[in-house]
Amino acid sequence: MITDPLFYRLFETSPETFFLLLGMSAESAKAMAARYQYQALEFKETSHRVDGVFLPKEAGLPVYFLEVQFYNLPSVFADLCVKAYTYLKQHDPGQPYCGVVLFAHRSLEPVGLAPYQPLLDAGLLRRYYLDELPESADAPLGMSILSLLRQSEEQAPATARDLIARTKSETGDEALRADLIELIETVIIYRLPRLSHKEIQAMLQVHDIRASKVYQEARDEGRVEGREEGREEGRQEGIAFAILKLAAKGMPPADIAAALERDIAFVLQVIAEAKGKMNGDQGHVARS
Repeated sequence: MITDPLFYRLFETSPETFFLLLGMSAESAKAMAARYQYQALEFKETSHRVDGVFLPKEAGLPVYFLEVQFYNLPSVFADLCVKAYTYLKQHDPGQPYCGVVLFAHRSLEPVGLAPYQPLLDAGLLRRYYLDELPESADAPLGMSILSLLRQSEEQAPATARDLIARTKSETGDEALRADLIELIETVIIYRLPRLSHKEIQAMLQVHDIRASKVYQEARDEGRVEGREEGREEGRQEGIAFAILKLAAKGMPPADIAAALERDIAFVLQVIAEAKGKMNGDQGHVARS
């Protein structure tokens, strides 16, 4: 499965989850997340894209580079170092930094670590394993959603229902609550690809936004614009335009995928790339 957009949304919606991953307490993680801005950045000189970057909002804090690894890649540490040092070269060569790799499981970690051992020993490179993260019934929502990714197809639905109930009772902010519920639903779509979107919503007992008039109008508009944008050459660009148009109207990615009859992973990828490009453009303007 294509996990990059999913993890982008997880850390964007619940940035304290990253600092919980680093071993901070719930209170410290929330306070630290408030001191950072999370982005997906692309380094145009090298065409390298990092899965996520936590940029400090104040001087003295390290910038964190994040890579999520769900397949075997012997060069993962080298790739992360290239991206980190490219960023330092282009921005502030004296900026403290830390590279973090989240492996799906330990067996995906490269065997040849000699070039990176000094960085690992110094804590400049850190590695974590999703299937070894401790589980706790009272873990913060972000960590619990992260743990949902490693559960079996039999366990995941019940856990997701519990997480949705927790989200409704623990999250006072209506917009954040909607984002977290949508994120839980998206994880289940990844975990149970054989089920339809309607079946998953029934399983999780969540409201189907597609029944609303606003959704129907946005869906029809998006489909028309997607078709009008081009034939064979511009088909992907047209679909991407329609995806971003519907996202701008506030439609959840899972519903966009259903409306445009596209894979959820593709929808999330388009949205994540658009956000990364926008953040990069803003950074360029600020530096000009």
